[in-house]
Parts: sequence; C-alpha cells; structure tokens
Amino acid sequence: MIVDLKAAVRYIRTNRGRIPGDVERIVSTDTISGGASSALLGASGDSKIYKPYLREAGAADASDGVFATGAWCPITDLEHADGAYEWNWGTLPTQTTGKTVDESVSKELQSQFAEYQAGLNLRGLKGSRFGKITTRNYADYLQPSATKHLAALSASERETYLAKNTFITWKNNQAAFTWEGYLAHVARRKRTQPAFDAFDLSAGENNEFGKGATKARHFTAYSAKNDTTGLSSNRGDSDIPEKLKLMNPMFHILEERNSHRSRHWWIRLGTSDTDTDTDTALTVAANLAMAVDNLGDDVDHAYYWDKGHATNEDPGDFVKRVAKVTGYKS
Repeated sequence: MIVDLKAAVRYIRTNRGRIPGDVERIVSTDTISGGASSALLGASGDSKIYKPYLREAGAADASDGVFATGAWCPITDLEHADGAYEWNWGTLPTQTTGKTVDESVSKELQSQFAEYQAGLNLRGLKGSRFGKITTRNYADYLQPSATKHLAALSASERETYLAKNTFITWKNNQAAFTWEGYLAHVARRKRTQPAFDAFDLSAGENNEFGKGATKARHFTAYSAKNDTTGLSSNRGDSDIPEKLKLMNPMFHILEERNSHRSRHWWIRLGTSDTDTDTDTALTVAANLAMAVDNLGDDVDHAYYWDKGHATNEDPGDFVKRVAKVTGYKS
C-alpha cells in the first residue's frame, strides 16, 4: 500500500501544471489502518529504502514527500503494539464472554513495552506540562479532552454526567481523574493477547505479513517463540525486520530522522467506547505526536473524550488548519 501511495504522490508531482493545485502542498489524511498509512507516508518522504519497490512499480522519478499529514486512530508501530496494548489495557477483562486474559503473557508484554517506552527518551509536547509519558502521569494526557467535553455541556448535563461518572472531579472548570479510575470507566478491552501478533496467527495484522502462499506470519520474536500453529521455526522469518522498517513511521522519524518528512501533523484518537474502542493503545498516537514534535515539527494532537476508534469530530477544524499551513486563501 505504501508503495502505491508514494507512486501516486510522484504521479501528481510529475503532472505539475496539468492538474489544478500546488503539487508542493500535498496533504495526506485517513483513519485507522489508513491513518497508519497516512502517518507512514508523512514520515517516510523520499526514504531510500523504498527505491527498489518504486522502481519495480514503474513509479515516476519525482519526490514522494507530502507537506502535511492527518492521521486519525493510527494503528502502527506494530512490533511494539502488543506490549503497548497490555501497558494500556492489561488489567481489563475482555468484552467477549469466554475469552480470558493470560496474566503471565500480559505482564511479560507490559515489561517489554515499559523498557521500550523508557528507551524512546521522548519529551512532552511543546506547551504541555506533563512531560514524557509514564505509568504515573498518563491520565494527565487525557484530562484536557475530558475538560473540553464537560465544558461544552450545559450545567445540568454536566451535573448528570459527573453523577454517573464519579471517578472524575470537576474543579475550577478542569476535569481530573486517576488512570485507575479511567480504566474502570473503559471497563473492558476489545482484544485478547497478544492483541496484534496472535500466537495462532489469527489476528488481521498477521495477515498483513503474508507472503506467497503463506496467508499469515508472525512479526515479533515473542509471538514466533510462543507460536501455537506448529511452525518448524520459532525464530520468525528473516525478511520481517526489513518489512517492519517499511511499515513503521517511527523508524523514519527516530532512526532515519528523515529530513523529507511532513512538517505539519494532525493526530487524533478517541479515548473510550464500550463497543469499539481499545482497538489499539493510546500511546501509539501520543508517541507519534511527541516524536515529530521533538524534532521541531508543527503538531496538533488531541483525544476525543468518550468516543470510539474511528471518530472524527472536527473535520471542519482540520480543513481550516490545512488552509492555514498551506497558505490557501479563498
């Protein structure tokens, strides 16, 4: 998919003057897996690692960098997604009756992710008082979205909401709560574990790594080691590390430090929905936002309070921001 998207961007640039618009002001935007693809397109502009694939596809000889990126609910950084999921939701029961969480697996994955998260050395967003994400302050990152939601309610509506959700305190027009209180509010997790690289290769993400006649493959060493399908090797396939680089915006931002990346970012994620949320960890969007922010990019990152995985509450605001950063004048 990313090669097709890059080829499309190159096609647009090659047709400068034949199509309306400024081909140097291309904006990418989409949701969920498309949000991940949009983030990847924004992070990986002109990266050399795609050259053989673009050449094979017959792509035009032009830049495939984009000017600005919108990413809603991006499911990305897959090699760390299982750990991130447990770090966020590991103490919650599943939504599906009869499916239980293996606490030993959950704790192992949590430990792996805690080490990874600490190793990122990400600072908090510019203007944020919270600093880098830890298990102690993560609820703080969600409180502005709760404050915005409650402030928009009438006094009686707010009183009713707070009476129903007693884990939130409302003081001086600010919402506050603990992470434990928030988890109790979410109540249940959508996925079992591992959430993305399933031991039995049943997750949709396993299918992303299919190759030839092989429908699905493991993409983490942990799940390959604990495979339950009877694979002859429990080490994982040798081409997987390169595939992960091709699919992960964090590689291009933190390791490659790609200078041709998008410099304007709009990143959104819903915080809670009993039917559809807990599809991914909240840290995925936050880490992406902090990574580009720490490199000096222009970042607008926020959560939608009590909203589900594919929520987009402010498309008009996004369009206004696009107009602003691109210099568009009606």
